[in-house]
Amino acid sequence: MTERLSYDIAHQAAEATLEAARAEGLKVCVTVVDSSGAVKVLLKDDGAAPIGVETSRRKAYTAAVMHLPTAEFAEFGKDSHLIDSQLLAIPGGHPIVTDTDEVIGGIGVGGALAATDDRLGADGLKSIAALLA
Repeated sequence: MTERLSYDIAHQAAEATLEAARAEGLKVCVTVVDSSGAVKVLLKDDGAAPIGVETSRRKAYTAAVMHLPTAEFAEFGKDSHLIDSQLLAIPGGHPIVTDTDEVIGGIGVGGALAATDDRLGADGLKSIAALLA
């Protein structure tokens, strides 16, 4: 069985996100997971805070398994950690969705302000949009 989210697509999304952050002078961590929440790619920029590794992973996981951006999950999911301790209700995670609305993974950014993490993650998705057809 071929995985829907290849390493190449995951790496491209993570790299584009990291480069966008660098262009703004930011040091972040970017994680891309598959649809089950397993890590495909994790990039930690030089100088990025260590906590960004875990927050980016949990944001990506949450977006993938909940099938929605973590900013939306934060609106109603504050107590969902009781169900799954890996969920993180903080903006910065986005599901990776094909053009047929299949969630094949998630991307999470950690290390900047939540709104910035969220924007960077959305920008990373734009870099792979054509590959999700």
